[in-house]
Amino acid sequence: MPQIHFMTQEEKFYLIGNVFSPSAPIDKPELFIGRNMQLEQIKDVIEERGQHAVMYGGRGVGKTSLANILSALYGNVAVSKITCNRSDSFESLWRRAVSHIEFVSTEKSLGFGKSTNQFYESLQLPEKEELTATDIENIFRGITSNLLFVFDEFDSIDGQELKAKMADTLKTLSDNVPQATVLVVGIGENVQQLIGEHASLERCIRQIEIPLMSEAETEALILNGMHILGLQIEPQIKELIVEYSSGFPHYTHALCKFAAKAALKNDGNKIGQKEFDVAVNESIKSSNQSLRTAYEKAVMSSRKKNQFEDVIFACILSAAKAGDSFTTAEVVEKYNKLSNREVKKESINYNLGMLCKAERGYVLEKVEHSRNKRYRLKNPLMKAFVKLKLHEINKNIDK
Repeated sequence: MPQIHFMTQEEKFYLIGNVFSPSAPIDKPELFIGRNMQLEQIKDVIEERGQHAVMYGGRGVGKTSLANILSALYGNVAVSKITCNRSDSFESLWRRAVSHIEFVSTEKSLGFGKSTNQFYESLQLPEKEELTATDIENIFRGITSNLLFVFDEFDSIDGQELKAKMADTLKTLSDNVPQATVLVVGIGENVQQLIGEHASLERCIRQIEIPLMSEAETEALILNGMHILGLQIEPQIKELIVEYSSGFPHYTHALCKFAAKAALKNDGNKIGQKEFDVAVNESIKSSNQSLRTAYEKAVMSSRKKNQFEDVIFACILSAAKAGDSFTTAEVVEKYNKLSNREVKKESINYNLGMLCKAERGYVLEKVEHSRNKRYRLKNPLMKAFVKLKLHEINKNIDK
């Protein structure tokens, strides 16, 4: 772990936003924790000539943070990372990507006292409206340096023609420019969701899944940040942050950030229950608006207490991990324990069906349309959000 120098409370307060960053991806290797297996897989891809990779996973699992630190980890590789957007074309993607690569050239001056001048050159694509895979290949001819092009948020692109062109480019580079590696990154459950079905790519594409953070990785993230800030955290609070985060680094960062701020505002250096309660409330307020809106629609009622609230809590408990599916029977079991009642499946079926509709926030979606229906959270981040809401509700009841 990094060596810590004595810091004032003001210096710690200023540093919190860099150490715990729920709103922006991590861009410093010393603040990035975990994902060792995935980093090793990317390293293997770079070292294997002609290999490319597709890195996929759910929303909020830290894909962009991992992509951000690659240039610092692989010093012998020229890394160009760009963020894709809906308006991008194949041409705009590659023009931006190659513009980030510069080479140093040297030139000796003439005459006495000869000196050597250095100047930077960038790659230039031909000025034409429609680029092809061959155009991309041609600009790399003669370049022997290892190159890594990272196309982040590739899922934001919607167009089979663009995906087909990218697939052709990966195949062409694999065959003819083996020192150039492409890493496609985006939200998805598999490679096909990101770049489509292309049988010819099977040989040169490595699939790298980014799952939810493990409990050990989440704990290491918490302890690393607290160490850098010179703060202590009670063991049971650390365990609660691990549990409530549900594997999403965003919520780990948010809870730690607000808890650390609460401790420093009280001129303390230790995070306990009081600071954690503040962090939960602030994390709820700072959560994505779509999550808050969906939850509010789901539990909306003219009555003080309504069944939808407990059904959502039961759904959260029924999903072992965010993204896991569950049956009505599993929800009924959890619901009966939560509410201390004995309801039948028929009573809960109505609620589950409504939670799949717009008027109840699209909180759930059906994943099997058979007699034994299964459901899952439409947005897996809802698992962490609802845990925070449940904590908030229970604290208010205790008061």
